[in-house]
Amino acid sequence: MSIDFDKITLRKNTNSFKWKALDMLYGEKDLYPMWVADMEFEASPAIRNRIRERAEEGVYGYELLSPQYYEAVRYWLDRRHDYPVEKDWILYCSTVMAGLSATLQALTEEGDGVLVNTPVYGNFFGTITGCGRKVTESPLVKKDGLWSFDLEDMERRVTPKTKIFLLCNPHNPVGRVWSRKELSEVMEFCARHRFIVISDEVHYDLIFEGKHTMAALAARPAGVSCATLIAPSKTFNVAGIQTAGMIIEEESLRKQVSQKMKAMSYPFEHAFVEPVTVGGYLESEEWLEELLIYLKGNRDCFVRYVEENLPRLKVEPSQATYLMWVDCQGLGLDDDQLRRFWIEKCRLALSEGTEFGSAGRQYVRFNVACDRKSMLYALAQIRTALKRGN
Repeated sequence: MSIDFDKITLRKNTNSFKWKALDMLYGEKDLYPMWVADMEFEASPAIRNRIRERAEEGVYGYELLSPQYYEAVRYWLDRRHDYPVEKDWILYCSTVMAGLSATLQALTEEGDGVLVNTPVYGNFFGTITGCGRKVTESPLVKKDGLWSFDLEDMERRVTPKTKIFLLCNPHNPVGRVWSRKELSEVMEFCARHRFIVISDEVHYDLIFEGKHTMAALAARPAGVSCATLIAPSKTFNVAGIQTAGMIIEEESLRKQVSQKMKAMSYPFEHAFVEPVTVGGYLESEEWLEELLIYLKGNRDCFVRYVEENLPRLKVEPSQATYLMWVDCQGLGLDDDQLRRFWIEKCRLALSEGTEFGSAGRQYVRFNVACDRKSMLYALAQIRTALKRGN
């Protein structure tokens, strides 16, 4: 297989949220979008073929998943992540965030606290508060040049109302692949406080350095209950075909979450859940390996360009995800001025650091899952803007 990831896929005049919402969210239509975390690449041929075959059946009624769906998820977790799971541990959920919402509502009460490490995926905040729970932020810190947990700070943030530790593994936006040792230390902390861990592992296949460790594997020896959220969405660029899964080993916990889903009239599995999951996990591994090579090339090219041409910005190579977390303090602008700089001077739509919590101030997130020519064009826009003076 040889995939042309340099091919430019025209999405501007489609219903793509990344492109269509520019005017609504940024006040401009003529921007290059590097914000929403989906890719500018076509999904794998295997997924597209399975979707085509399912579409040709012509009837798209309510569905139940076949054994092949569960076989595909189990195969992938075992082969790619050394995590053998039982079929009964797997719960379908439409999206990772819907799964998070149901789990929070099943396992905590209104007013309970959820501990998160910031900067972190911005939608966590809305989902937690929307469920009537409270966010407690513990900022990540730099240790030996790497973003790391600050366990002492995490201890200080714990209150009697804190019930959940929400982990991002690997981490969005800083791109850390947490080591087994780091996860074990965090799980010991959670065990002391009897926290339940919810682990968002949606980026778990997009690893460049190190090895991804499923949080549940570190939770077991510590005696910590863990709900793991996974999806093929980031891996295979199928976020618009909403499908995700939750892995919960502990039967009593799984029953609580399942009952909450039923009480919420949780949706049936839709017609394209199985084609996407089976086509991805059982038939697209070679495509993924080629994607990882291309994304790593984009990452390296991005870092090199910034170091050589944009010295007022600081960026480290991400260990995972196609997201680059960029320190903008060297520009000497406040957060409002930064937003205007990216939009008005650089003609780019980026994810502002403040979306990721208070620890995201003076940062911005770039999505580099696009053809390399477009990425370099965006970087050249920044260089030109800085030469003209911000």
